[in-house]
Amino acid sequence: MTRTITLESPAMPLLLGEPALVVTRLQGEESLSALYNYTVTATTPDNSNISWQAASAIDIKSLIGKQMTLRIALNDWRTDTGTEKAYREITGIVQQVRYLGRRNNCALYQMVLRPWLYLAELTSDFRIFQNKTVTEIIGEILADYDFPHEKRISETYPPLEYQVQYGETDFAFIQRLMEAWGLYWFFEHQGQQHKLVIVDNIGAHKPFFAGSPHVVGYDQQTHENRKEYIAEFHHLQTLTSGRWVTNDYDFTRSRADIMSLDSQPRQTSFNQQEIFDWPGNYGDPATGDHLARVRMEEQGAAGSRSQGSAPVPTIVCGCVFTLDHYPLAKANCEYLVLGTELDFREITERTGKADFSLQCHFHVQPVTKIYRHPRSVPRRRTYGPQTAIVVGPPGKEIWTDEYGRIKVRFLWDRYGKNRESDSCWLRVSQPWAGNNFGGICIPRVGHEVIIDFINGDPDRPLVMGSLYNNVTMPPWELPENATQSGWISRTPGGGRANFNGIRFEDKPGLENYWEQAERDMSRLTKRDEEQVIGRSRAVTVGANDALSVAGESSLLVGGALGISVGGEQNDNVGGAKGINVGGAFMTAVGGYHSVVVGGAHQMAAGGAATMTAGGFSVLTPPMSW
Repeated sequence: MTRTITLESPAMPLLLGEPALVVTRLQGEESLSALYNYTVTATTPDNSNISWQAASAIDIKSLIGKQMTLRIALNDWRTDTGTEKAYREITGIVQQVRYLGRRNNCALYQMVLRPWLYLAELTSDFRIFQNKTVTEIIGEILADYDFPHEKRISETYPPLEYQVQYGETDFAFIQRLMEAWGLYWFFEHQGQQHKLVIVDNIGAHKPFFAGSPHVVGYDQQTHENRKEYIAEFHHLQTLTSGRWVTNDYDFTRSRADIMSLDSQPRQTSFNQQEIFDWPGNYGDPATGDHLARVRMEEQGAAGSRSQGSAPVPTIVCGCVFTLDHYPLAKANCEYLVLGTELDFREITERTGKADFSLQCHFHVQPVTKIYRHPRSVPRRRTYGPQTAIVVGPPGKEIWTDEYGRIKVRFLWDRYGKNRESDSCWLRVSQPWAGNNFGGICIPRVGHEVIIDFINGDPDRPLVMGSLYNNVTMPPWELPENATQSGWISRTPGGGRANFNGIRFEDKPGLENYWEQAERDMSRLTKRDEEQVIGRSRAVTVGANDALSVAGESSLLVGGALGISVGGEQNDNVGGAKGINVGGAFMTAVGGYHSVVVGGAHQMAAGGAATMTAGGFSVLTPPMSW
């Protein structure tokens, strides 16, 4: 018996050598940028040699995940163009099978067919993509699925510095990217395959009957099968926004205004209503202009749409057709099919010949407007901070750029290689950040750091601080030294003893301030400096010590002063020098002693003066002046 609709698949089970499932009804929805859903109701063959027990014993689990194709025969279908096509195909993967029960001597089943892209809803991941265009990212995701896809792209897309699939399904991730950038998609069914077609322009769409325009006439009077006509058609105009404004912030141009605006007011009242979208998720003004234009094109296209119904299977999602004979002349134009709802009933059993009932509801928009899919998938948000490990090239302990940024490997990044390629550059929060002043500590390779995200956006991470762990432990033993605080650095390539540091000990009775310079220490006081020491001070200099005083210098010692010089001592006084000793003054010279006086030389002794040389003594009594 010839049937209008058949179900074909290499996975089709057999009963007594013939296909086990015969389609009785097909219901489904298919729209641009949406995963279609077709429900197929089927019965086993009406064959008296097949018991209902055998008919009810089909292994429905074996059908799950198999690809099946519905063929709607079009051989006798009459079109206004006279064009004929053998059949229309609808192919999908079996997502669900249900046994409905017995009907007479047959068994009744119901299957749900979904596109292969539905598999991307069953897979989620955390992945980082760097310096790739949106189409390259989509291609990399789709490469994991062994099914056909094609890009019909007319625009050029910039490389995106950093994009994260943050726990999203593969489908949600690429859908979000496509919606943001103005790409959309549909499926073409042919040769028992269904090909994903990704587009960004109206020229990528073709008529269902390839090679010639597809013209469908409007006719409310005809009510016969196999006649291609549109029975209902309603043109809609909708009030929409007329301006889209977006903005963002680029810290490398922190004073620049990178606001983007696109205005495409329709010829209606209140056509200047404005949407301000922030953040726009861009840093380059040209990118902002593209994103604003896409959103305005979405608004504009949504303002002029049509819907209708027709008893035909040839109005297909993603295809174009031309309406003719509609009473409103300006509505007779070419349309893009945005979506269809199909209900097909096979009634061959009741009539004894290939017969059916069919109703197709459709949504269209003129091809003069580009289609942009609304943003239906929200950006993922993070919940609270998380941690990561600082990374860099092999052999590098510190890896940073001119902004003090670092790179990290997130703990969820299972594809990371602990290399500088694991992430974008992350800005590091500092205690104070001014124009060439403030504080800075650059986390080093291997350190664990705290990460937060601007507006909770995984694409915009920041380093907020550092954490100790079992590999990077605190600089002194805890908890026994819990009263100590301070800062200890580390010489690259050095060990625990190689550092610059400051430490404060707050233990009662042992309070202490301690510092160390691993090599040199420099200190500059631009004006006065005062130092008060309550008790003793000891200074040990391992090599030379130099003191240069531009003005006066005084030394006041309340007790004894001892100076011990192991080598020579030279005193060079540019002016007068006076020594006033309140008690005894003795000079002992172990070797040669010479006194050279350029002018007069006078020595005065309040008592006797004695000079001894080689055993000979001269005693001079006091002089009276």
